[in-house]
Amino acid sequence: MGKWSEKLIELSEEYLEYSGTRVKSSKGEFGELEIDHDKKMYSIYVSNSDQILTFNSVNQIINAGWVVD
Repeated sequence: MGKWSEKLIELSEEYLEYSGTRVKSSKGEFGELEIDHDKKMYSIYVSNSDQILTFNSVNQIINAGWVVD
């Protein structure tokens, strides 16, 4: 997949602040976002796997290729 559109990135910047948001990656993966607001830790639980990806900010999530689905 190519680069995400600016509109989708803007939408993601807003919605990646909410736990339970469904996300997708530029590699064709899907998952669900959970946020620990006290620790300022963002975790993506990748669908159909045991993989959990952790990030420190919304910008890190987007830079890693993840956006709202």
